[in-house]
Amino acid sequence: MDEPLQPKWIRSSKGAPFTGIGSLEADILAVVWELDTTTVRQVYETLRERRQIAYTTVMTVMNNLVKKHLLTQDKTRIAYLYTPAIPGREVVDTVLHSVVDRLLRGQYNVAVSQLLDLDRELTPDQFDALRNLAREKFAA
Repeated sequence: MDEPLQPKWIRSSKGAPFTGIGSLEADILAVVWELDTTTVRQVYETLRERRQIAYTTVMTVMNNLVKKHLLTQDKTRIAYLYTPAIPGREVVDTVLHSVVDRLLRGQYNVAVSQLLDLDRELTPDQFDALRNLAREKFAA
């Protein structure tokens, strides 16, 4: 059976295994998704609060994310503006499906159990929310 065609960014051999996105790329994408429209400087300043990093590194990685079609770049101003090319939720969905398909061989029940940390007790509110979500999903 042929695998479905994956987006260019997830097929990258340089990214993290199974995701096509490296750790720094993921950190930068999270900042851009939070800010929506931003500059390299803004991303650099945000990341610098959490870790030691060079401005040129942030700039290079953001340009790589443009090449991967994960960010768009507006060059009409002195400081280029970057915006998400793909909604964060869509990227997360693709990454999670890729990891589950490859590492868990499609066992989504195992993935859901891990994501929900089901080896611990759910609160009644969490259980009700999960039940309602399942009803909505399977009623359609």
